[in-house]
Amino acid sequence: MTKLKTINIKGKAYVEVKERLKHFRKTYQHEYGLVTNVLHHNADSILIKSEIIDKSNGFVVADGIAFEESSSSFINKGNYVENCQTSAWGRALGNFGIGIRWLLIRIRVDRFF
Repeated sequence: MTKLKTINIKGKAYVEVKERLKHFRKTYQHEYGLVTNVLHHNADSILIKSEIIDKSNGFVVADGIAFEESSSSFINKGNYVENCQTSAWGRALGNFGIGIRWLLIRIRVDRFF
């Protein structure tokens, strides 16, 4: 298993979305694709769903959804669309098993039962 670079957030190791995405593209670029769908967007908010698709059959193997409001923080004021996309990617990649330790452990346990 590849060890991904982490940062410390409130005492816990966290794999940033950029690290998850680099790993996904390097490891799975020929087998899976990452697709982003905007479900809702206006001047104040956005809702995005990202899906990881099996390229051989089009089956969705993992997804993630995120919602951001432009007024929710100073950072979101000008970047709420990008932040929402990054969050949706991170959730999809986490559900795929990249960067989320508890999910990897659960998958391993499930294989034995």
